[in-house]
Amino acid sequence: MRRESCDRYPCHVPDQDCTFCFCPFYPCLDERTGGRLVNEEWSCENCTVIHAFDVAEMVMEGLIRGKDLEEIWKEVEESL
Repeated sequence: MRRESCDRYPCHVPDQDCTFCFCPFYPCLDERTGGRLVNEEWSCENCTVIHAFDVAEMVMEGLIRGKDLEEIWKEVEESL
């Protein structure tokens, strides 16, 4: 299920999962991800959470099972 064929690969770090190019949790406002507020806007520049293979798989499986994003985010938070 990994996607590494993007023309922008790697946008964050080598050996990342690019299943989600855009984070479905934006803006998560969770600084544990490496994200932060910059000029009153949420910046994900240092966040690699959605590009972790296990997280991308967890999110995709949750979406396929019909879970809502809030429920999936709670599962992701447990892995931070």
